Amino acid sequence: MPHAEEISRRIASIPVWRHRIEVAPGIVTPGTEDTATEWTRLGVPADLRGRRVLDIGCSDGFYAFECERRGAEVVAIDDESSLLAGGRNGFSVAAELLDSAVSYRCADVHELDPDELGHFDHVLFVNVLYHLRNPILALDRIASVVRPGGTLHLKSYYQRDLRFWVRGRPIGLDLGRRPKWWFFPTTELGGDPTNWFAPNRAALVAALSVTGWTDVEHLTTVGDRLYYRATRA
Repeated sequence: MPHAEEISRRIASIPVWRHRIEVAPGIVTPGTEDTATEWTRLGVPADLRGRRVLDIGCSDGFYAFECERRGAEVVAIDDESSLLAGGRNGFSVAAELLDSAVSYRCADVHELDPDELGHFDHVLFVNVLYHLRNPILALDRIASVVRPGGTLHLKSYYQRDLRFWVRGRPIGLDLGRRPKWWFFPTTELGGDPTNWFAPNRAALVAALSVTGWTDVEHLTTVGDRLYYRATRA
């Protein structure tokens, strides 16, 4: 293990971190996302020994490394389209400091191929769906690499017909129960050109059901994010 000064130097080589990752005792990367809290909302089993896990849109890798720590064989992918740091994320730095064996690939979720990747028992799909130009195709391709009975752990932004803010928190309601998708052709959602589509809750459940997922379970809602767990039919 490198000494603390060297670890700090390596962390500082990444201008922007999204994930908070403890890469050495008491040393945590300066991520903007409270990954430890997020982890508790995703419904991932505590024991993943003997399981294969795919982390889609892995970013700096917190979720992939946590699954590895719990005993899983992990493949992590990211198409690197929404990087905040000039084409680099912190994955390689964190993996080296953690002595991780997680396999990282720059890959597109729309092109997932079971002949290339094999099949997985769990898939993490965290904050990716609304960044995709073809979200239904992506859910189809994810289903193709998951074993029957395997589990999808999903977190996504969602939209409601009416939305307003109370004490800094988004509150909203739907005027009906029909599935709806909102399309953002430029930077309408958060000023981010990589945000393309947002479903309402009914649309998200319907999309899962038509792409090969069953036992769709709503885990929780936090602000404008939905958390779901579903089973490969």
